[in-house]
Amino acid sequence: MRGGAAIAGVMAFAPSALAQVEAAAPQAQPQETYQLQDIVVTAQKRAQNVQDTPLSVTAVSGEALVSQGITNVQELSRVDPALQIGMATGTVTTFIRGIGNPVTTSGNEASVPVYIDDVYFVRASAPFFDLVSVDRVEVLKGPQGTLFGRNASGGVISIYTKDPSQNAEMEARMGYANYETMDLKFYGNMPITDRLAANFAFSWHNQDQGWGRNKKLVDQLDTSKGYQPGGDDYWKGHSVSLRGKILWEPTDTTAIKLIGYYQNSWSQIGIYSRPFPGTVGGSPDPAHNGAGAIPNAPVPSQVLPPLDFYDVSLAEEQYDQSEGWGVSARIDQELGNFADFVSISAYRKNKELYHSSGNYSDYDWLVYDLNIVDKQFSQEFQLKSKAASKINWILGAYYLNADGGFNPTIIGGPGQNANGIDYIRILGQQKVKSYAGFGQVTVPLGEMTNITGGLRYTVDKVAGHGSTDVHFFPGVFGPDPFVLRAQQFDENNDFGGPLGISIVDGDNPNASRTFKKWTYKGTVDHKFTDDIMAYATYSRGYKAGTFNTLPLDQKALQPEVVDTYEVGLKTELFDRRVRLNIAGFWNDLSNPQILAQRNGLVFLKNAGSARTKGVEFDATAVVAQGLTLRLGGTYLDAKYRDFGDVDGDGGLDCASYVYSPTAPGNLDQININCSGHRMPYASKWKFSGGFTYNTEINGFGEVNLDMNGNWSSNFNWDADNLIKERARFILDGAIGVTPESWDNVQLRFWMKNITNRKYNINYYAQASGSAFSSAPGAPRTYGGELVFKF
Repeated sequence: MRGGAAIAGVMAFAPSALAQVEAAAPQAQPQETYQLQDIVVTAQKRAQNVQDTPLSVTAVSGEALVSQGITNVQELSRVDPALQIGMATGTVTTFIRGIGNPVTTSGNEASVPVYIDDVYFVRASAPFFDLVSVDRVEVLKGPQGTLFGRNASGGVISIYTKDPSQNAEMEARMGYANYETMDLKFYGNMPITDRLAANFAFSWHNQDQGWGRNKKLVDQLDTSKGYQPGGDDYWKGHSVSLRGKILWEPTDTTAIKLIGYYQNSWSQIGIYSRPFPGTVGGSPDPAHNGAGAIPNAPVPSQVLPPLDFYDVSLAEEQYDQSEGWGVSARIDQELGNFADFVSISAYRKNKELYHSSGNYSDYDWLVYDLNIVDKQFSQEFQLKSKAASKINWILGAYYLNADGGFNPTIIGGPGQNANGIDYIRILGQQKVKSYAGFGQVTVPLGEMTNITGGLRYTVDKVAGHGSTDVHFFPGVFGPDPFVLRAQQFDENNDFGGPLGISIVDGDNPNASRTFKKWTYKGTVDHKFTDDIMAYATYSRGYKAGTFNTLPLDQKALQPEVVDTYEVGLKTELFDRRVRLNIAGFWNDLSNPQILAQRNGLVFLKNAGSARTKGVEFDATAVVAQGLTLRLGGTYLDAKYRDFGDVDGDGGLDCASYVYSPTAPGNLDQININCSGHRMPYASKWKFSGGFTYNTEINGFGEVNLDMNGNWSSNFNWDADNLIKERARFILDGAIGVTPESWDNVQLRFWMKNITNRKYNINYYAQASGSAFSSAPGAPRTYGGELVFKF
């Protein structure tokens, strides 16, 4: 509990220490009355004070994100203990209250979806979520199966960027940090006419020095000689993103908003690239991956030397390269005194290449090129009551047409060549058409009590198509090159073999499934006073069935269903100087979709059932003029109740691993019973806290100080509970100074991971030289920026 104690210590010490600073600094004017400001959210598809919203919501303003140094979506977990966000292969993995999905294969969707400006992103590619020009972020906890679109079974992360306005505004930021990191950010807003305005945001990031080195072996035939000194920089990346909006209000009752965005990025960060710290890897062993022996690898295999935490040893540099764009249009139309109409149309397309070494060592053995397909179109209509209506209601319809997967995945390299194979070409794609109708109504029962009911009916049509072609060299099956197509489905859409693959020459039929589901919600809330509200809710969430796309070689998974019970209390105390919210929750999961893992490729399956339950709180207090304290915490118990027989063969199917007795440093996959095991990415305890202090010093200027700490207990990376991420405490801080004579200029200095904590942000295991692999989170980083505001 040292991390939690450190946060509490900071919060306890801050008021007295900063009060001395405030007392010593001459004040330009007498103290003003200080209170917490209202936070307006749209968690129920209408503007509403967060304290009047009968569900657990964390809302953070854009100004608070800047002050706390939150610059990307992965760092949002530092401000909400119920939220756990990882990153792997170019996409983020989102968990709320233990519910989530660590799978990053294209086509598979998250149990906690991410929205930007009310548009659902099927694949949460990290470059789209550069948090520049953000108005606010809302984290909705628990299933949102009524009002939100597809797959909101664990919760929703909604990011809202700034809308154009009639107030001219410009902000430019230029920053430099260690690891030769440069950032340029720009935001501008311009009124064009009294009914037309536009804004534009630009962000450029370049980290030119890596956190570690790519080490080469002294002797590949004798790994005991260790690594050569030096090595190329590793863990680098660069990106650029643009976003523009136009707001046209042709009449007093009509608003049309057009949005366009673009991103381009290249990054090594977040890609599994070295053995998990404390474990070992081995030189390639052909028997563990089906690839042939290569001349420069020892036989039998040898254990690889240990690496420093941020170092790797790779024959092939790994990276994720992504380029994408999207457009959306929103129409808001008032229909007299009856209702308001909303239409949201969106199209998005992203092209991504994930280039990977087949084993995370210095041996040129296998090379993977994953060409990722990611495109979607969505349309939503809403008809909702006027804001002043006594009975609030909303009716809506939603449509999604999405295509995701790999076209194609190419597996080549000397390890394939040794078997007479030029390369293997895997095609695996999933097409989704989703239709939904929904409605929700809130009816008052007297002056202080409301009852809310919601209902949604969803039809998901999921079609998978794919093939695996093995391209042999001339001379293997005759004088000409030969291609063998591995049939992956038979006419009954069943498994082709023990691992789902049958090497039989033949075409692979397309496969399709249709899933239909009712989801619903019921809530009662009661206000004891204007500042104290209690609520109780039951809701059902649903994540549609899905195909595995790497490769497409098995039946579609069954839908994941979450039934949630939640009670909460929302309060504002001491003349609105303290805001304290508490919630208790109980989630029952049926058919949770899990990553069962398989050598070299991905294997998705349904487990039997799981349960997560716990308590969370968040508190904010204004304890002096300009001084705000924050503290939040979560206790979570998340376990598989019945892992089940996931492939129906009567055996235990929770994948785990042991070191091979015949191939040192390589892994053998085994199956164990994971019933009763803790779920992945689920820390039992998490706390976050900090303070923000703003003051004016006469003759000097304005000073802004922000500190934020986040502590979490250890958690398991996978259902087998074999590899754990140890407990960690991350402390960030920043100070900004606006000189009195230059009120349009700010100098800001920041530091993240002040204690230089070593931690990992993802994990993957497979039976080969890759072994237990992972990628590190950022070490201590620090820098400064110059900010211009007009």
